[in-house]
Amino acid sequence: MAKVTREQSERKKQMILNATAESFLEKGFTNTTIRYIIAKLGISMGTFTGQFKTKEDVLYELVDLVLEQQFAVSEKLVAARTDDKILLYAAETVLQLYIVEMNENLRDVYYNAYSLPKTSALIQQTVTKKVEVLFREELPQLESKDFYLLESATGGIMRGFMIVPCNSWFSMEMKVEAFLKNALRLYYVPDEKIGETIAFVKTIDFKQAAKKTVDDIFRYLQKQRESFPEI
Repeated sequence: MAKVTREQSERKKQMILNATAESFLEKGFTNTTIRYIIAKLGISMGTFTGQFKTKEDVLYELVDLVLEQQFAVSEKLVAARTDDKILLYAAETVLQLYIVEMNENLRDVYYNAYSLPKTSALIQQTVTKKVEVLFREELPQLESKDFYLLESATGGIMRGFMIVPCNSWFSMEMKVEAFLKNALRLYYVPDEKIGETIAFVKTIDFKQAAKKTVDDIFRYLQKQRESFPEI
């Protein structure tokens, strides 16, 4: 039997990630099965499990990538306008709300990412590090464990707001404003600054930024897949 090279193994992984991301967008996380993915790719169950043991393991890899892309897009949106870290936090969180609102399949993906053990732990750990950097100057009295607890609370708010779709009673503008008011108060941000933050995010086209974020993720996955030899 021919030995599988590292490059071939990495290509298999990227191929599965690419196909699964597409499937999540087409069907949502809940309705995407491993059997559907292997049928889509024309691979064996062994090829899949050689890279990922469960569907959540694939989601874990994608969550890591999505968070990185969200941060990158948000930083570009804000960098040319301000270096205010509170406004950057607002941009990052509002962008996520807009991504979730793109379609119900993405809502399902994010809901599961915030609910499953491994992916929710990854989100909490990654975002805790991020918010500690953003709020450290404003809250020098807090320790890392305090930021972890604050992220637990704001992550719960985010999950709750993501689950509820916008409608005539709860517009996107209302959702963004309500989220920022609740989240920023947990970080001891004064009401005046919260008002300034809400006004700031209204000047950004988050709908277009959300589409760019998702498109960039697929382009990255495709580029990674194409950079390795054929299986």
